[in-house]
Amino acid sequence: MEEKRIGVYVCWCGTNIALMVDVEAVSKEMAKLPNVVISKDYKYMCSDPGQDLIVKDIKEHNLNRIVVASCSPRMHELTFRKALQKAGINPYYFEMANIREQDSWVHLDRAEATKKAKALTAAAINRVNYHEALDSLSVEVDPTTLVMGGGISGITAALEIADSGRTVYLVERTNRLGGHVADVDLTFPYMYSAPQMLKPLIKRVIEHQNINLYLNSEIKEVFGYIGNFESKVHSNDGKETDIKFGNIVVATGLKPFDPGKIDNYGYGKLPNIITSVEFEKMLLTGRILKKDRNEPKNVAIIHCVGSQNKNYHEYCSRMQTRFVRNCLIQISLSCMPT
Repeated sequence: MEEKRIGVYVCWCGTNIALMVDVEAVSKEMAKLPNVVISKDYKYMCSDPGQDLIVKDIKEHNLNRIVVASCSPRMHELTFRKALQKAGINPYYFEMANIREQDSWVHLDRAEATKKAKALTAAAINRVNYHEALDSLSVEVDPTTLVMGGGISGITAALEIADSGRTVYLVERTNRLGGHVADVDLTFPYMYSAPQMLKPLIKRVIEHQNINLYLNSEIKEVFGYIGNFESKVHSNDGKETDIKFGNIVVATGLKPFDPGKIDNYGYGKLPNIITSVEFEKMLLTGRILKKDRNEPKNVAIIHCVGSQNKNYHEYCSRMQTRFVRNCLIQISLSCMPT
């Protein structure tokens, strides 16, 4: 079995990392770990001199694994892989530790940030021990797109893609397009009518030659590989349609929280307590009515039911609420992704 010879490089990133992380201490600590042959810190690892340093050390010290502790892999993972390739070793013998976005930028305590940087870099070193050589492959990508969800996001995505000349499968589980926006009266901040905004978009979707629309339908599984997927569209009438596509847009929206789970609000028990969704639907009719069909004299709004509650959703607003007697109570719900 090949001896693992790892080179570790900790980037200062100017002061982006070095201001909050003791990069020299991190580098010295990593030098003590198994299979680490060399450990260095440098001002800017992504610079040409920084890349040349890696190439030079690979050749001089016969390194076969490289770890760089710096910024997000989204920025420079490809940069460092190319450096490995230039030095003559497989580019996938590389691992990156993000000690900028995930560490120095989110900490105020330098000692704790340094401790975390050591942990992240050590984890990357441990992981690179298990890397294997890989080969890059090129495959044909099916330009067709599956859009899951016919709300405003799904509609917009479908139209953007279809207008560019690509085929789109738009699958919506209900019998209509528009999602939650279809149940809203006016939209913030300009108070435009939501139905009036949706109507022309829905018409375009239905009439668009590049969009295949499936209502009352679901996607239960997707199989295949990157750029070449297959699935079946299951319709409520029992019909199944085979589709092939290379891209997926998941726009399944959100699910309003059920306030009936919290007893002290009385939703589902008291007739004149409704959700914000039900309130919006009422607004669309033009009249606000209680269950007895009379207009309420007062309306109280309880914001974000279920939020700041350790049993439900601890996130969201911290709005204070109060109750008013003899009124219609609207409950504004905290929501969760579907």
